[in-house]
Amino acid sequence: MTSDQQRIDSFRQAAGRFASGVTVVTTALDGHLYGITATSFVSLSLNPLLVTVSINSHSPILEEIRASGVFAINVLGRHQQEVSACFARRGRGRSKERFDEVETHTEATGAPVVTGALSWFDCTVHTMLGGGDHIILVGEVVSAGGGTGQPLLYWSGEYRELNTVEEAEADIGRIADSLSIQLHLHGMRTEQLLEAQHAVEPAAAALAARAAADDQVAQLRALVEESEKHVHDASRYNPLSLEFHARLGMLSGNPAIAASVGALNRPRESVYAMHTNAERASRAVDAHRRILQAIEDRDEDAARRLMTEHLGVVAQGMPC
Repeated sequence: MTSDQQRIDSFRQAAGRFASGVTVVTTALDGHLYGITATSFVSLSLNPLLVTVSINSHSPILEEIRASGVFAINVLGRHQQEVSACFARRGRGRSKERFDEVETHTEATGAPVVTGALSWFDCTVHTMLGGGDHIILVGEVVSAGGGTGQPLLYWSGEYRELNTVEEAEADIGRIADSLSIQLHLHGMRTEQLLEAQHAVEPAAAALAARAAADDQVAQLRALVEESEKHVHDASRYNPLSLEFHARLGMLSGNPAIAASVGALNRPRESVYAMHTNAERASRAVDAHRRILQAIEDRDEDAARRLMTEHLGVVAQGMPC
């Protein structure tokens, strides 16, 4: 392999590590529509409103854009992989009056805007600049808009999606379930469970005091208040109490700790079911409130100490 080829391959590999959004560039001319998938979109200027996208200099859409003087850049959402694939296929570029596979509409310039796109920029041509084997297309935005949702990303040669908080928590939950099963198969004894909880959960409480966002702390308070309403009903109280511990693991911001707390919680469910009564539940709620207050005060040492004390009750045969 030549040094030039090695340099090109290294460049492609390095460039592929930059995650980018996926767009479709469109234009219209003489009753025909044209579109191409592109990942090199950049917001350039606010005064005037300028955006850029780079297109291979051999792409036939460039001549259509030069002739029409208008184009639209459509930023695709995570649900629009098929739209991206449609315009990335060879021979997909030209359609009469409408695209067969993709619904579009027009805004200001007459260039097609992909219906359901995460956002769009309707432009007139400002400048077309040469850049090696690509043309840098600079557009002046005359209209823009969009909706809500998650973006479609392209990274390392594949489509990607952002993980939402709910998806991240679901991933941690699956890890916790798997770890819990492995611990059960290993024959983990009660004293070992308690030792692990004493090692992990105080750290989770301290990290939550350091890192939890205000809205997350508010949700934790709501959970404690809801559990207090059900101290006389073990079937409703127990899941809420266990959720308090699991939620603290999540609030630590550390996936390993969160999964560990979740896994260690699983064996406690049967103990709760057998031994919870109103007195023990009320004591646990009081302990949870004190831990919560330390987290709200951002007092890491107090949160760690109070959780250690709370788990000490478990070691004395008080399920909580």
